[in-house]
Amino acid sequence: MTPRPNTSTRKLRRRALWPASLLALCLLLVAGPGAAAVRASLDRSTVYEGDVFTLTIERDGRSSHRQPDLTPLEKDFEVLGTSTSSQVSIINGRRSDKTRWHIQLQPRHTGELRIPPIRVGGEDTAAITLKVREATQQPVAQAGQHVFIETETGIDGKPVYVQQQIPYTLRLYYDDRLQEGELSPPEPDNAVVERLGEEKRYDTMRNGRQYHVIERNYVISAEKSGTLHIPPASFRGRIAAPRQQRATRRPRSPMEEFLANSPFANDPFFRDRLGSGLFADPFANPGQPIRVRGRAIDMTIKPRPATATSHDWLPAEAVTLSDSWTENPPRLKVGEPVSRTITIQAKGLSGSQIPELDLAAPANTRVYPEASEQENRTDGQTIYGVRSQTLTYIPGAQGTLEIPPITLDWWDTRHDRPATTTLPAWQLNVLPGAPGAAAATPSPQAATADQEPDARQPDTAAGEDWQADRRWPLAAVGGALLALMLLAAARVRRARRRQAAAEPATPSTTKRQDQASRKSALRALEQACAGNDRQAAAQALLRLGEAEWPNDPPRSLGALAARIETGQTQLRDLDRSLYAADGRDWQGAALWDAFRHGLRKKEAAVQIHDDGLSPLYPNRL
Repeated sequence: MTPRPNTSTRKLRRRALWPASLLALCLLLVAGPGAAAVRASLDRSTVYEGDVFTLTIERDGRSSHRQPDLTPLEKDFEVLGTSTSSQVSIINGRRSDKTRWHIQLQPRHTGELRIPPIRVGGEDTAAITLKVREATQQPVAQAGQHVFIETETGIDGKPVYVQQQIPYTLRLYYDDRLQEGELSPPEPDNAVVERLGEEKRYDTMRNGRQYHVIERNYVISAEKSGTLHIPPASFRGRIAAPRQQRATRRPRSPMEEFLANSPFANDPFFRDRLGSGLFADPFANPGQPIRVRGRAIDMTIKPRPATATSHDWLPAEAVTLSDSWTENPPRLKVGEPVSRTITIQAKGLSGSQIPELDLAAPANTRVYPEASEQENRTDGQTIYGVRSQTLTYIPGAQGTLEIPPITLDWWDTRHDRPATTTLPAWQLNVLPGAPGAAAATPSPQAATADQEPDARQPDTAAGEDWQADRRWPLAAVGGALLALMLLAAARVRRARRRQAAAEPATPSTTKRQDQASRKSALRALEQACAGNDRQAAAQALLRLGEAEWPNDPPRSLGALAARIETGQTQLRDLDRSLYAADGRDWQGAALWDAFRHGLRKKEAAVQIHDDGLSPLYPNRL
């Protein structure tokens, strides 16, 4: 038995802990909310000669009299003005302060300029690179329009492949005479257009005239090789017509004076909403209709290179693989499940274009993959597709578990060459599990124990019975919590469906969403048929059916076959292959020939009653 320390010993230990506690408290105070950190950011990364842009410097901590040292900026930029704002927030009783400096800058020359570190107090911001291009002269020089459009693609003469993301920037320039309008992006054939991030608004100079600018960024993905024609972007609106001077002028009301002096007076999109409301002037200038179109762009789309040996075609700027086990390696025991999440991120691809990984189960181990999750992220300039896949490993035998590496082949669009990204292999030690956990693949020790049940000691058997009695209440509680979570998830799903059904949608928005879903499903079906992947083909067909009948989608291949005119034979062959003992001989060429142009609906479709039940083998779809 360990002797218990006496009272004097405990007091000495408490006194010895005081200096360490005091030092830890001081460190927390220094690193707490009072600690300052400075950051710098730009409102856009590319400007034109003569543009005015904003550099924002943000400092954490309470406001002080220390100002940023802007002297390093004077070499390449002209400082036009500076404004300061402060923000104080209190969350859960904890106060946080921020101070921002907004600096208006104008570049002195074109090229790739460097905004050097700016010192605020005793800290420096990180350096930022800014591209300054020569101002285009043709749109304004033609007639000095009140409204015009500029478009550009970020290809810079590099080859473009099928399904590769093409950056597309759309800018609308307008002066103070614009009253209202709507800007529409191009809608090319055989291509998918996706918008990135929020629009940007700023002012700029063109040929000595000041314009307001709305900038939007998109990515365009061509679905077939050959010539891609990107039609012009268009703008429809109204501009104020010039008025003749009157001998007497009607005095403006106080509300008109307030609106005229507001910061939104020159924003046509704000005027459009406010001017048609309660305070609209019935004698205001009705304006003249105006329609402006940008320029069309034609480019050559190259087919998939012959040197691309991978089954899945992934044209991207960068591809990364991450493994959840890297940060937290597992401890394996026989019969105990361990989860592993593998994440694929592709720069320049959407999440739907990233394939699922086909991983074989190691020896003496069962692997259960879950449904993968996909999402799209953006930094305002580029799209990042992300696909996460979770697998559960259950070792069946004690010893060393060998998990092979994961290799993903893709095409590097920056260097126009094939590339490979690999996750390293794992070699893990599997410890013996709890008694009875490895019943499927018993170890020699377990087999000996089964043959001689009377050789166990009574106290050992009692201990195991006590552990078993202790585990079943925990299992019951866990099962109840899981049931509650599933019930809550089902209610949330039903509420979202009701909300989606209740919310009105404009016909143009719904049509674009359906068209994008249909194109994405057809692209997935083509890839699945080319690789003779029957499970992926079935998933793509059901997605295609969901795009055609969003309010009442078919939930099985049989229900889909009842709603279409052609292709029933190919659907039956696919369905038999899915549930056959061995469907490796299935070929997808016939299925793709039948559905390459989409689903041909019946004029009076026979609706099969869909009971909402999952397929017989849900893991195959």
